[in-house]
Amino acid sequence: LTDRRASLAALQDGFTLGGKLDLGLQLAQHRNADLALLLQGKAAISAQEMLDCFEWGEPPAECAAAVGYLRAAIAEGEAHLDVRRRRLLLRFCTGLNALPVNGLSRKVSFNFLDKPGVPLPEPHTCTHELDLPAYSSRAELLEKL
Repeated sequence: LTDRRASLAALQDGFTLGGKLDLGLQLAQHRNADLALLLQGKAAISAQEMLDCFEWGEPPAECAAAVGYLRAAIAEGEAHLDVRRRRLLLRFCTGLNALPVNGLSRKVSFNFLDKPGVPLPEPHTCTHELDLPAYSSRAELLEKL
């Protein structure tokens, strides 16, 4: 929350009409944790919440194995993707620093990345797409991710 102090001050200034309005009474009925969640989203993302961020349906056949490796790594939680790495993955795929309270309105979908060699995954944060090469193992996917 400390890194958002300036943003929160600007938000407060806007809501209080430059300090002319006291919102203490209105905000006092809400818990601080609820207000923080509303303003900044979920900073800690569970494995299930991370799984819910992706469209797991029918990925392109060429990268289906890599998508499966990613799903398994997320589902296994702390063993492969701890809270910090899940948050980084969310930022990598969507550009968001925290998960919105109600989750993503548009889930991340997958495309096959057909480039020579073994390239890194390529995110498209505006469209919530992740281009994945045909990685041959979970270890390779996690290393490149």
